Amino acid sequence: MEKVVVGIDFGSKLSGFTALAVSDSTGVIHLFQSEKKKSADLWLKEILARFNPDVIGIDAPLSLPGVYKGLLGTKNYHYRECDQQVGAMSPLFLGGLTARAMELKSWAEQSLSSTVIEVYPKLMAQKIALDPKLYKKSREYLSEAFEHLSKDHSLGINTNNSIDNWHQFDALLALATSLRFATGIAEEIGRKDEGIIYF
Repeated sequence: MEKVVVGIDFGSKLSGFTALAVSDSTGVIHLFQSEKKKSADLWLKEILARFNPDVIGIDAPLSLPGVYKGLLGTKNYHYRECDQQVGAMSPLFLGGLTARAMELKSWAEQSLSSTVIEVYPKLMAQKIALDPKLYKKSREYLSEAFEHLSKDHSLGINTNNSIDNWHQFDALLALATSLRFATGIAEEIGRKDEGIIYF
């Protein structure tokens, strides 16, 4: 039996932009998206409880800069080392989103015994050589990007789902990273004691 692995493109709570991709114990991929004006956090917990994943990859900061924990050698109040290396937004700028993601991580670790990792779909998009001018910018490019992702067999994303938007696509990229992590081949950026982004 394969591991149950999840990738989440984490959006604001009521926007309807949160998407989740799960590879179940048979390797079948399911795609879900939250509804506008309904709590994405409650919705995520319901789906995660149903699938009880081994690994969850969340596209959101799961820690704060080390200076807040008094980590040696950290002076930056805005960015972690991993954010600076990949050009990600500050966990503090994202504020409530960061707090919600950290809370979801804590819940999943305690309630489901899942391993929760931080992912950054943009790094996977670069890895599979998507056009940076079109990725997440052109609706027309979505189907080509999806085909590109499906053709890269090393990522294990072979789904019959049709995808409707870039949030769902990013959930699949997050899932690709989670699958790489589950098989021990994910790369990592950052400090273990501060925060790691996997890809």
